[in-house]
Amino acid sequence: MELKPEVKKSLEKIDFISRYKKLYMKYSFSSAERFKSYDNSLVMDLFGELGYKVSFNKKENFFKFIEQKHSYKFQVNISLKAGHTEIIWALWRNEALQIGIPWILLKTLMGDSDQNIKYPIFRNYEDLKMILKESFLMYEDFKEEILLIYEHQVSDS
Repeated sequence: MELKPEVKKSLEKIDFISRYKKLYMKYSFSSAERFKSYDNSLVMDLFGELGYKVSFNKKENFFKFIEQKHSYKFQVNISLKAGHTEIIWALWRNEALQIGIPWILLKTLMGDSDQNIKYPIFRNYEDLKMILKESFLMYEDFKEEILLIYEHQVSDS
């Protein structure tokens, strides 16, 4: 599996690997400290405080944010199982999937082989809010970069 060149370039421009590692290092607590039991409605409130309206997929047990920008559809899925934060980004361009992969695999496809970097862990709602805040800052930066690249491709053709 390979990343599309424009996706890879966008991730490089936002310094994805470094930012992901910093986030993980800041929130790499022991499994004994993990916040294993959380209230979905309180988590939904956290997203709201950050300015994002999400839905919860009960069957698959993850939170989902979708944003449509012209012919681009962005989706962020966040799973909070066992106190860790798994983030998956998906992007469709003209209904064709460009990327749909968890962060942990994104960094590997970007060339980072550090197997010690896993999922950020939260101990409480404040940790989770800060993880979500940084995650969505990264998402906004990625979205901006990928749209610039795609816009430039369209203007060149």
